[in-house]
Amino acid sequence: MKKFGRLVWSIFEVIIIVYVIAITAFILCRNKYGYTQFGDYTFDNVSLIDERNMTVAKKGDLLVIKNSNDFKVGDVIYYYAAYNETYVVRSDVILKIDDDGYTSLFTIKHGDDEITVVDTRIIGKYTSTYKGLGAFLDVVESRVGFLFLVLLPIMIVFIYQVYEFVMIIRYERVDEDENDDDEVKKKVETKKEVKEEKIVTKDDKEKEEII
Repeated sequence: MKKFGRLVWSIFEVIIIVYVIAITAFILCRNKYGYTQFGDYTFDNVSLIDERNMTVAKKGDLLVIKNSNDFKVGDVIYYYAAYNETYVVRSDVILKIDDDGYTSLFTIKHGDDEITVVDTRIIGKYTSTYKGLGAFLDVVESRVGFLFLVLLPIMIVFIYQVYEFVMIIRYERVDEDENDDDEVKKKVETKKEVKEEKIVTKDDKEKEEII
């Protein structure tokens, strides 16, 4: 039963460690626009503002956008748009692409307006959507969420590891003390046996002399 409990706890520890590493990576790997990015993949925890500017995702979803270079007129693309000193993700249709060999400018239809977006603000056009995961990440990435859902679990694992380390040292000391006691007992018993042998030998000699 104890072995099964330790196995369950070990699996729980691995899950917690992987979970904490993943969440920490989401928080630290932010690009200059404030969004999590791993290589060619950009992650957007869809907010109400984002929802109003796209059609494939709803508030609370996690939208994963893959970077691509095969844009053409008529494609729906995702890009960063300035909004109240921050950036939001929008999706609109490409009307025109101007490429001078160094920079590409995309003319995009947003609502009834046509706007121009530089290629450095283009995210991509291929997406995957995960329902509800964006809301969870929003909570975890907040200060209170990070404290209770990231730091607290890893602290529990750390404290348990320290407890196990202390118990191992304690048991090793107990074993050493028991071994020392056994050695002392053996030495005492050996001395007694030697004394008894000497007494027996002495008595035998005395008997021989009398005879």
